[in-house]
Parts: sequence; C-alpha cells; structure tokens
Amino acid sequence: MWSAMSTYVLLVLCVAFFAVNSLMIGWLLNFMASQEAMPVGMEDVWTTASTGATDGMLIVGILGVMVMTSEYSSQSIITSLTVNPRRAMFMDAKTLVLAAVTFLASFVGVLVAWGCAWLMVHGAISTGTQAMPAALPWVTLLGVPLAMALTAVMAMGFGTMLRSTVGGVLCVVGLFTLLPSILQLAQLLGDRFAWIVSVNNCLPSRALESFIGAGASSFANSMGAAMTVGSTQPFQPTWGWAGVILLAWAVAVYAAGAAVTAKRDVK
Repeated sequence: MWSAMSTYVLLVLCVAFFAVNSLMIGWLLNFMASQEAMPVGMEDVWTTASTGATDGMLIVGILGVMVMTSEYSSQSIITSLTVNPRRAMFMDAKTLVLAAVTFLASFVGVLVAWGCAWLMVHGAISTGTQAMPAALPWVTLLGVPLAMALTAVMAMGFGTMLRSTVGGVLCVVGLFTLLPSILQLAQLLGDRFAWIVSVNNCLPSRALESFIGAGASSFANSMGAAMTVGSTQPFQPTWGWAGVILLAWAVAVYAAGAAVTAKRDVK
C-alpha cells in the first residue's frame, strides 16, 4: 500500500472530506439557529461530524480498488503469489492491512470533523442532550470508521474480480452514487414502483446514511429521511439493520473476489 503515492493522497482526501463537510453543515446549522429557524442540540454535533462519510465512502472505495489492481498493473501479483502461493491467505492479509489503514484514517477524519462541528455549532446549542440516542457517539466515533473499512474491503472485491482500476472505480462510482440517484427517481412514479425505492434504501450508500444517523432526530438525518411514494412508505431499515446490510454487501463482494482469485490464472 505504501509504495503507491495514491494511497497517501486518498487517505488525506478522506480526512479532508470529513472536515469540509462538517464545516459546511456546521455553518448552516449555526446560521439557521441564529435565524431561530430550528433548535440545535448535541445530537446535531455528532451527526454533523459523520456527514462526510457519504463522500468518504467514494474515496476509500477507490483506495480499495487500487490496493488490488496495482498488483496486476505492476505484475507484482506474480511475485506475491510465488512467495506465498496460498491465495486465500494473500487476500486476507491485504484485506486486514487495508481495513486497518482505512479505519485509522477515518477515525482521524471523524475526530477532526467533530472538532470542526463543535467549533461551528457549540455557541448555538440550545436543546440539551435528552433527545440524543446513547449509541450515537459510539456510532460516530467507531461505527463510521468501521463502515469506511467495510466499504474499502467491498471495493477491493470489485478490484479483484475485474483486475482493472478503471473498471473497479466505475463499479464503485456506479454502485455508490449513480445507481442510487437513478433509482431515487422511482419516487416520482407512484405506488406501483415503491419497491424500487425499498431496494434503493438497501444499497450500500443508503445503508450507510441510515447507519451513521443512529436514529437521532437531527438536521442531518432529516435531510436524508425517506420520502413517501404516493400513499406508500417504502422499506427503510433501522440504523442497526442498515449496518448489517452494509456488512452483508462487503462480505458478499469480497467473497466473490476471493473466489475469483482462487480459481483464475493470475497472468
């Protein structure tokens, strides 16, 4: 990982996106509080600190793809598997390193983002902490970095299957951003297509949005709340089940990549 400059760039971008998103949402919250448009509580500070996760998801996804495809583009995969021909162990080792590095970088990003959120919002806090779920701080501090690590592992599965940086990145962009945006249009089509919105809510990016909110009643969560389709309320997983869905995506895609590596010629 450390032999590629892209690793450093992407990890710095991950931290930066957490900070920038937190500053923007924090400024907006402070402005709205000054206009007496809405009350602000500690739950808003915590959820604001995690708003960068949706953008960070794309960054760590690209990192996950490149960690594996760089082996093939440089032909170092031949040397790696010559030294250790046990492909499952090879994949697991790379996955552990990728997950650990992504977790630590995201943890730093969340800490910086929390500081930015507190800096922007603390003077406007008025509602106290009684509305804040007990799990919210833990989800923000540990759950968000864990979700970023799972995202990177999922993306590594795409890179392993395709062996192409361009192809892997396109899969990440398509699954994380383009497909949810397209399926979201089903909200305009009426009750018959509510199931499409339900499927959309189970995609990785939507599951992440639900998970990091931890069920808190906050400004950030209100912005991402599910809309009704006609008179029908589409399926919207709770934050706990959203975390399980994200884990299932990561396990399924990584397992597919590992199966391909075990059977396909590396050349």
